[in-house]
Amino acid sequence: MKLGNLLVSGVILAGVTTAGFAHAEEAPTPASAAPSAPNPAPSGASASDGHATGLMVQARVQSQAGLLSLGGGSGFLLGYQGSAFSLGLGLGLTRVGVSAGGNSGSLTLLQLNPTAIVDVWHSADGRARANLVGSVGYGRASLSATTSNQDCTTNGAGNTTCTTQDGTASASFIPVTIGFGGDYFLSRNFALGAEFGLQALFVTGLSSNSSGNTSSVDASANAQFGYGALRATFVLGD
Repeated sequence: MKLGNLLVSGVILAGVTTAGFAHAEEAPTPASAAPSAPNPAPSGASASDGHATGLMVQARVQSQAGLLSLGGGSGFLLGYQGSAFSLGLGLGLTRVGVSAGGNSGSLTLLQLNPTAIVDVWHSADGRARANLVGSVGYGRASLSATTSNQDCTTNGAGNTTCTTQDGTASASFIPVTIGFGGDYFLSRNFALGAEFGLQALFVTGLSSNSSGNTSSVDASANAQFGYGALRATFVLGD
């Protein structure tokens, strides 16, 4: 009887062990954690969009102050800043006055310059940019002078009449600029830059007036010179 009981116990134990192994093999293994999806690229500016686009205001200061440079460039540029270009209208105003004793004179230059700035290179982050600059405009120059020399005449009655000598002159001119420059955007809305190149003036339409006598002069003139300029650009946009 004892031997029989041992055989029965062995059979039961073997069955339980076999069933345990079968259950372990049939149980599904836990799925490995799926790799997390990469974060989506942030929306907004790309690598080449390092500045805002919109209304542009640019202040320009020429680095030389020779007489030939008078009227050669505009002091402000107002227009639109695009992603790789800018278009604007430049305004320049120059006035020089001289007075010595009873003599005086003044020179006034006013000009409008439509200007295009086209980027030809930019850094990976879009902040540093190199560009070509070109403009063709219209200007007006006027000169007035007054002298203390008087022309006096005496009539037969002994009355003396004196007149003061004065005169004015004016001319129209066409300013042309071709240059190369660059900007660095310290922020998306503000940049500092510089440019250099060639400026030319073509003068036409000369006229003069001396003590009430007006005359037109059929003449022309031109001047060419190199220039350098510093510029600061503010962009009002996103």
